[in-house]
Amino acid sequence: MTSFEIRSPDAGVHRTGTATGARSVTELPAAEPGVLRFEVVADGGPVTIRWTWPTGSAVTLWRASQGARRELPTDWGSRRRIHSVRSAPVGSLVDDQDRSLLTVALSAHVRGSEFAIGVHEETAEQLIELVADDIESTDGVTSFVLRVDLRDVHFAEALRGVTTAWADELGDRVAAVPGIARQAMYSTWYSDHQHVTAATVEHHAAASAAYGCAAIIVDDGWQTDSTARGYAYCGDWEPTSSKFPDMTEHVRRVHELGQRYVLWIAPPLIGVHSKAWERLKHRTLGFVDGEVVAVLDPRYPEVREHLVECRVRPVRDWGVDGLKIDFIDSWAWEGPMPDTPGPDAPGADCTSIDEGVERLLQAVRDEVQRLRDDVLIEFRQDYVNPRLWQFGTFLRAGDCAMDPVENRVRTIDSRLLAGDRAVHSDMLMWHPSATPETVAQQFIGALFSTVQVSMELEALPPAHDRVVRYWLGFLSEHFDVLQHGVLLPSRSDARYTQVKAVNAATTLVAAFTNPLVQLTETDRSVVLVNGGSEPRLLVEGAGPGPVDLVVSDCSGAELYRRTTTPPGLWVIDVPVAGVARIEQS
Repeated sequence: MTSFEIRSPDAGVHRTGTATGARSVTELPAAEPGVLRFEVVADGGPVTIRWTWPTGSAVTLWRASQGARRELPTDWGSRRRIHSVRSAPVGSLVDDQDRSLLTVALSAHVRGSEFAIGVHEETAEQLIELVADDIESTDGVTSFVLRVDLRDVHFAEALRGVTTAWADELGDRVAAVPGIARQAMYSTWYSDHQHVTAATVEHHAAASAAYGCAAIIVDDGWQTDSTARGYAYCGDWEPTSSKFPDMTEHVRRVHELGQRYVLWIAPPLIGVHSKAWERLKHRTLGFVDGEVVAVLDPRYPEVREHLVECRVRPVRDWGVDGLKIDFIDSWAWEGPMPDTPGPDAPGADCTSIDEGVERLLQAVRDEVQRLRDDVLIEFRQDYVNPRLWQFGTFLRAGDCAMDPVENRVRTIDSRLLAGDRAVHSDMLMWHPSATPETVAQQFIGALFSTVQVSMELEALPPAHDRVVRYWLGFLSEHFDVLQHGVLLPSRSDARYTQVKAVNAATTLVAAFTNPLVQLTETDRSVVLVNGGSEPRLLVEGAGPGPVDLVVSDCSGAELYRRTTTPPGLWVIDVPVAGVARIEQS
């Protein structure tokens, strides 16, 4: 067992940590004051790191996992398994002023780990226990970096420090993000589900192009005649002739409509009704849906060769522009490992499932980049690990149909950990009888992401049509601050009561359950979005001089404008889902 020392920046707190299974733990030069970094060299097996730290004012532990509870977990209830295909090795203890009290992360060299930060009941301190057990070796050395951020900064800044460190570690291995990955897209999932056909895709492509969408994502259903929403027919990844009789010609027609074409595929899954089942059924990890759908074992070259061909074929032969690669987290296999394959089976060439997945994704990336360098690859939350930055170009929030609050939480969580990856909302949908304000709230919930829409656009009533066009235009108008501004969400423990994005020109604030917006004298051009339930916002700090105020409703129609000198606490009448613009005179 090796020990190491953790000290607060003011030397007021000191703890000794231990590293079991480590050959050495070396403190690296400080990248910046308050950030400690330790290089940990493994001694041939798992490494367990453990220490305690006082964080008495913490109200929540920010975690990377989709759907993570907003709580302070106990040490005995906080353990979670991290894979390169599920979640990420980072956690941040946050107080009620959004300050990071302690942010801990493992470097991108770690594929698999167990991550636990929780209240130690005996001492009222936080117990940190991390187990790194699948580590990428470099030049024969198996090592990783433990990062401990003790700065008094906004938790979003602490997480940006983590993502910057990950990007530096990965270097030019990080996949480039094409500009089109940040433009609104249409998805066929909620509008069509598995009833999708070439005709419906072309219909949606034409309609969504008129709204400014840059690509259409063709989801599940193109590969099967079944509409039962199961996966027993997955595995061959060939278009069904009854729905897509000529895939190449169909993709060409979509291109003529001005849209890029992204095709859904779920490589881990193989169904018992697929042609590939008999050949690959002994190369699976186990069943996941009764005994009709199994998860393929990527440790076998034969499996990877099959899946690479299935992934490359749409780009090479049909001309598609990208792939929506789904269910990758099925490879975060927690069940018993399968028996040894039969004597006629070639052996596995790696022991880690995560390594097998990465070999597969690297082979896909190499092959498609030989064909074109701007291929779009969509991953979905919860595969947010930095190791996947090597392969994906945009990340979509996990499914949350018609739930703008959950879309807000999931897109903000993803943005905080995505580095420079493009982050998309879950597909927007609403009932045809919804009020215009309800439609607008779907967009406001996804405001700090790239939106995907999945509605029958040509059937929208005029009131909905005005709202959709306005908010798509709003996202385009404020693209720079929304996509590239400094993101400062408030109260992670309360599912983000307010979210602010700031750049040199604009401050944009979406107020949800907290209507009090606090500005400073540097906020010269301000856009306020009312994402709450009351028709007013409260503003402090908009003065001292006169300002120009313009207020519009949920469809962008101007309600009033005036020039005024704001009082200390300024009550502005802003309708629900409306917008107020404040400019210093």
